[in-house]
Amino acid sequence: TATGFLRMAPDGTGSDVVNTVVERMEVITDELHVLGSGVLGLTIGCARCHSHKYDPIPQRDYYRLVATFAGAFDLHDWLKSTSVRGQTDNPDDMGRLIPLATEEERAEHARQVAAIEQQIADEEAKVDKARAELLKLTREKVLASLEEAERQQLTEALAVAGPQRTDGQKQLVKTYQPQLKPTDAVLMQQHSSFRKLSGQVSKKVSALKKTLPPVPAVRALWDRGVPSPVYIFRRGEHNNPGRLVGPGVPSVLTDGRTPFEVTPPFPDAPQTGRRLALARWLVQPDHPLTSRVMVNRIWNHHFGRGIVRTLDNFGNTGMRPTHPELLDWLAVRFVEEGWSIKAMHRLMLQSSTYRQVSEVTEQLEAEDELNELFSRMPLQRMDAEVLRDSLLAVAGELELRRFGPPDAVAVRKDGLVTSKRGDAGWRRSVYVLHRRKEMPTMLETFDLPQMIPNCVARPSSTVASQALHMMNNGMVREVAGSFAGRVREEAGEEAGAQIELMYQLALSRNPTSEETRLTEEALTGLTAAWTKQIGTEDGPADEAEARQRSLANVCHSLLNSAAFLYID
Repeated sequence: TATGFLRMAPDGTGSDVVNTVVERMEVITDELHVLGSGVLGLTIGCARCHSHKYDPIPQRDYYRLVATFAGAFDLHDWLKSTSVRGQTDNPDDMGRLIPLATEEERAEHARQVAAIEQQIADEEAKVDKARAELLKLTREKVLASLEEAERQQLTEALAVAGPQRTDGQKQLVKTYQPQLKPTDAVLMQQHSSFRKLSGQVSKKVSALKKTLPPVPAVRALWDRGVPSPVYIFRRGEHNNPGRLVGPGVPSVLTDGRTPFEVTPPFPDAPQTGRRLALARWLVQPDHPLTSRVMVNRIWNHHFGRGIVRTLDNFGNTGMRPTHPELLDWLAVRFVEEGWSIKAMHRLMLQSSTYRQVSEVTEQLEAEDELNELFSRMPLQRMDAEVLRDSLLAVAGELELRRFGPPDAVAVRKDGLVTSKRGDAGWRRSVYVLHRRKEMPTMLETFDLPQMIPNCVARPSSTVASQALHMMNNGMVREVAGSFAGRVREEAGEEAGAQIELMYQLALSRNPTSEETRLTEEALTGLTAAWTKQIGTEDGPADEAEARQRSLANVCHSLLNSAAFLYID
């Protein structure tokens, strides 16, 4: 959704234990950090506790932004992040997750959940029944082992409700309680049949719970009407309020005369219209930052660095633009094109600057050593997700199915986290499950950003583990084998055709004559070596298997080449 990104920041207020004003303010702080660093290119977080030390952002402006979001984030009338609006019988229980389904779809979802919950209840009833039978037998054995007088006293005590027992009866029941009503752990130790049944039921229940369909809801902000008043927190302390403030934007970005006009989106609307007013202010054609920050991010994506190097900081502590006129021209063009990101991508990709080679000549090194003038195209490695998806696409193993729940990951004994392959291949990286403690190893190795409120700039490193992963990882080797199988299927068994197709698929170009010669020699040598190796291991040599393995080795080498890993 248009506001969904504001709901992606960490929010621990779903628990009653950590749902105080302090934790709520942390959520709002994260939201304003996303707005400031991601959209405005300003470090506004400093103004939470005091006026900004370097940029002209007074503390009151920070809390004006807090008031702008107060219709959705009310410090004193908070909605839990985990609840779904309208999912309970209580009309006052209005969650942050908005239902995303028709009445028929909700009814179908409820039917599916009820059916699965009934299966779970049926399985758990098996354990309950077995437990009740064992407890009955245990009680009979305990009573039978007692002397007549004591057995009579205990039987009478058990027949009386707990609050109505005498002190003597309470003590007697307490003494024999561990024997009369042992825990499940004790019953499993004493009865192997109960242990086996409990294990089977536990596995079935876990499997059934995994099949529960997710609640059809969407993460988004929604305005609840007039919020609680917002005050400036002196030194950022919620229990030390100062002046009352209304909604507004950083005054340094206004002309100082035009008021921040807030009107409901339509007559008699339950919403305040504060966030709508903020959105309109952000995309006004003459806004000094929004368009510049966005085109600078797009430029950074394609050229490896922004015209302003500090993507999230256009303030006094940020770096100056290397080409201010170009930044201004791109921002104006961006607005004139209707804020079309696609049009801006097209403009940059078709430019002569982007279409330059990455080769560094002596003249360019002397005149523009650091490439400040973009006299050549900066050499960039593919992003982690693009690299993984490119490997799969080249091998014909990329499943293009869209939407649906994320694909699970598995943690191997050696600690590697890998995604699971489906029947049609591996899905795109965007559909792989990401957890802070279970990040897919391949993506993490190639600098996948950490799961923080927002990533203002991707890190880029060159370390030995990246090369080792590409050489030794089982998934990469499997993909290389699939790549070889695809080449043999589409090009046949003629070496020249195979080499040409390999280069076309992996590098989007034909091989040079020298590359063709070297690859043919490698294939010949590897085939001979594999023929000898297979004959030693498995009996008679299998020439077809030897050709497959040798071709897979060459494909693996090609996928490890800088020409494949880097955008040139």
